[in-house]
Amino acid sequence: VNNCTCTSYYTALIRMPPKKKGGKAKKKEDDNELSMDEQYKRAAQEVSGLKEQLVEKKENARRSQVSEGMMKERMIATQQVVEEERVSKKEISYDLTRQYKTMQTGLEGKIEALEAQVKRLQTNLEETKQELAQVTAEKERLEKEKEEEIVALNNKLHVMDKSYEGIIQDVLDVLSNKVEAARSQWDADSREMELSIQQVLLEFGKGLPHT
Repeated sequence: VNNCTCTSYYTALIRMPPKKKGGKAKKKEDDNELSMDEQYKRAAQEVSGLKEQLVEKKENARRSQVSEGMMKERMIATQQVVEEERVSKKEISYDLTRQYKTMQTGLEGKIEALEAQVKRLQTNLEETKQELAQVTAEKERLEKEKEEEIVALNNKLHVMDKSYEGIIQDVLDVLSNKVEAARSQWDADSREMELSIQQVLLEFGKGLPHT
């Protein structure tokens, strides 16, 4: 408060009539009866009180301004943090989106490669099944031919056994006949030789002197 304001306020206090309280007893002495010094002192005290109030209000206003400044700074800092977080979240979201797209592309590539591999394996499996069926059929054919050959060989062996049995029997019969003929001839020759020997002995006995 400047000097002009204080003086005007001081003059107004001096000229101001005393206030009355309704329903209460009047003051013992009227303010108009106070001396100028007392009125000045009272006014000075009131001005001093007002100055103190003004200083306090200024201090409060200063503190409010400081608090407001601090709040503004905090608000600005908070806004900066929020903006940084927003930018950070945006960057994180962009990075996650990029990573997701990259991963999705990679997975799609892997899936396509696996599908191609599955198709190739299925083709190989079908070819292997066909080859196995051919090998199985060939094996069955060979086994059947082998069995037929074994049966044919067994039949041939049986026929050969019968043939050899007949041949052997014929040979045995021939040998038996030859042995029998040889025996008969040997018997005849033996008898003839025996007769010859007896004849020789008889002739030899006749030539000996009698006693």
